[in-house]
Amino acid sequence: MKLPWKYIGISFLIGLFLGGSVGLYGGRKIEQRWTKKSPEMFLKRLDNNLHLTDAQKTQLLAVLNARRDKMTAYEDQVRQETRKEIRDHLIPAQQGPFDAIVARHDAERRKREGH
Repeated sequence: MKLPWKYIGISFLIGLFLGGSVGLYGGRKIEQRWTKKSPEMFLKRLDNNLHLTDAQKTQLLAVLNARRDKMTAYEDQVRQETRKEIRDHLIPAQQGPFDAIVARHDAERRKREGH
């Protein structure tokens, strides 16, 4: 019996496309939730293992949030330095379109982060 390879191939490609689309979309949503809730999630894990007092929970949450803010600031600094280095290697005709790409990327990131 001859298998309908044409239909099998088309079905495979559709499944690959749909799975990839869902994976990309879902991955961003998971990353956003993890980033925003990670200090609380980590604190809860610590509390489950160490049985923290309320005072300790408050203090540790402040530390975790401060470090998250510091990491965010550092990521922003590295992002800006990288963009500057990339821009330095571009010719003037490429710099305008690059700036537009950067602006679009920043707008998408602000929208994702809810700013």
